[in-house]
Amino acid sequence: MKIAVLNIGLMVACIMLVISSCKKDDAPENPYDNIDYTHNSGTDTVLDPASIAGLHKNIFIKRCANPGCHDGTFEPDFRTVQSSWSTLVYQPVNILTVDSINFFSYRVIPGDAEHSFLHDRITSATSDYMPSNSVRLTASEINYIKTWINNGAKDMFGNTPVKPNLPPIVNGFAAFDASIHQIDTNRVGGVITNPFLVPANSIFYLPFLANDTADGADATNPSAFTVHEVKFSTNKNDFSNAITINALWNVPIPYNIWQVAVNSAQWSVGTVVYFRIYINDGHQISNMEFPRNAMPDYYKTYCSFKIQ
Repeated sequence: MKIAVLNIGLMVACIMLVISSCKKDDAPENPYDNIDYTHNSGTDTVLDPASIAGLHKNIFIKRCANPGCHDGTFEPDFRTVQSSWSTLVYQPVNILTVDSINFFSYRVIPGDAEHSFLHDRITSATSDYMPSNSVRLTASEINYIKTWINNGAKDMFGNTPVKPNLPPIVNGFAAFDASIHQIDTNRVGGVITNPFLVPANSIFYLPFLANDTADGADATNPSAFTVHEVKFSTNKNDFSNAITINALWNVPIPYNIWQVAVNSAQWSVGTVVYFRIYINDGHQISNMEFPRNAMPDYYKTYCSFKIQ
């Protein structure tokens, strides 16, 4: 019995020895353990309020990137500094203002706030001003945006944007009957953004003005556009099965005008037909479309007619 107890004691001692030999050495002291991280001795970077980074921090992200607005739902995309810059500078809009006075081709034209649509939206005296769901920007905030544009609309690294080969633009359209009487001024209910009225079983002409002058010396003569057509659909948001008519260069008229002849007999009385103009100067991957799907409905109904 004494031998058994002794053997058990030896076994326990051996086990304890093995365990103690397997135990890791204590970790060395971390010299950073005693540093107090609760106090930040640094200071925030002071951003130029008239830079794209300053505009994003102080205006765009606070006032414009609201849920369902410029939060990536549609352009401009104000979620980040990069997305703000890239969806503003030299980005085409082809917008006719609500007051039907000014037409804008690009959201931001570096060095030219007056002809930049962004500047018009924040200064407009019409109901089309931005931010549309908030208090209007202050005079100082507007001035910061204007200064950024007029100083070249530089990116977050201070680089002046290189002007790309810009897409051509549609400057406007009109509609005339066979007797060359303008008919697009006769709108449903007398409202300019409603469809204009077209007689049933008749031929009417739809000329549109287009140019590529924004490219300056690199501009393409409109007569050389590779795409010049008008599509017609009874669905204002779906042109996948639209009727397409190729436009002809209207040489007798001394303007940059293309024209299509439309037979209203294709549609029954009471039908509202929406149309979109497509052009390409031969240097663009995608055709320029007016009005685009992302535009408000009043642009789509402005570019429409009703058979009567």
